Amino acid sequence: MSETKPDFWESLSPAKAAVVTVVVPSLYLLALVVAWFSSKHFGFGFRPLVYVGVIVGLSGVVLWIVAMVQLGKSLAVLPGGDRLVTQGVYRYLRHPVYLGIDMTLFGLFLAVGTTSGMIYFFVVVLPLNIIRSRLEEKALLRKFGKPYETYRQQTWF
Repeated sequence: MSETKPDFWESLSPAKAAVVTVVVPSLYLLALVVAWFSSKHFGFGFRPLVYVGVIVGLSGVVLWIVAMVQLGKSLAVLPGGDRLVTQGVYRYLRHPVYLGIDMTLFGLFLAVGTTSGMIYFFVVVLPLNIIRSRLEEKALLRKFGKPYETYRQQTWF
């Protein structure tokens, strides 16, 4: 009988899991600090980009909130829900919270016109959400098996 190797999330000690639970959301908050203290050139000098940024950002906030509400008790920084959520926005998207975060911060940085914010988005936020989604998918596949694989094939990011 072979032992299965624990995935990334399962291998975290309680102390490390607590650190991840604090650090990851702090990286999103730090994005707001970057935007606040960065030099601003609204819409990068092209006024329509301000409006595009606001629309993208507000759409992201709505997606983010709706996704968190639909997750209900399954909402956590570390994956570990007891059920597979496949209704609402999850019918189409596997990671609407991450997409909502990305849209919100990208829209904010676009509207504000902050180069350092855009760099932070592409160097920290986007890779963080891609890594998180991949690790989460491995954990969910391990936990739910075939039903998750079927769900994954029927949805986008």
